[in-house]
Amino acid sequence: MPANLSFIPQPVDATDTLHAPPLVVSKTSSMPNSTGDHKSIHLYNLSFHHFADADAARIMASTLTTADGLAIIELQDRTLGMLLLMAGEFFLLFLLTIFWFPCSPLHLFFTYIIPVLPFVQAWDGLVSCLRTRTFEETLALAEKALGEKAKFVSSEDTEIGEKVTVAICGDWKFVGVRRLHTWPFGYMNAFLGQKRL
Repeated sequence: MPANLSFIPQPVDATDTLHAPPLVVSKTSSMPNSTGDHKSIHLYNLSFHHFADADAARIMASTLTTADGLAIIELQDRTLGMLLLMAGEFFLLFLLTIFWFPCSPLHLFFTYIIPVLPFVQAWDGLVSCLRTRTFEETLALAEKALGEKAKFVSSEDTEIGEKVTVAICGDWKFVGVRRLHTWPFGYMNAFLGQKRL
């Protein structure tokens, strides 16, 4: 691991903002011989859509208080195209399971005889799409946590369906990135935040 990069080795419950690990709250380094002078980023990779609005608001408030950076990355959104793509996973698993798990009788049974696995996979994808917040909805959580309204600085469509949006709220700069990852409808949506000096 690079000398200037570390992580919290113990599990962290993002919803338990009152009992955050000391490393998150104090920003002291887990690295030996560290001066403690470093920046911290909170990463929510394919997970922020799991939090109910009340929990997401508490997590956002805690993150903006204890971190220097924030990254919320989701590989889905609530567009019709993405919902169709997720529903298509049901059929995709029928095509590919035999190649992925040729020697797994359980996988084959629960895919082809009783199609529980394709149903659960497609259902999970559809529900994840419906729960994923837009840039504006996530920015509203940040506005609530910071107690002020964000100012949109720029919004640029880079390619078909791809977009970069920048907003300033208090001491924070937020960037929303939408980028194609699976043609034709699969877009990665990132909500990035950086505390300005």
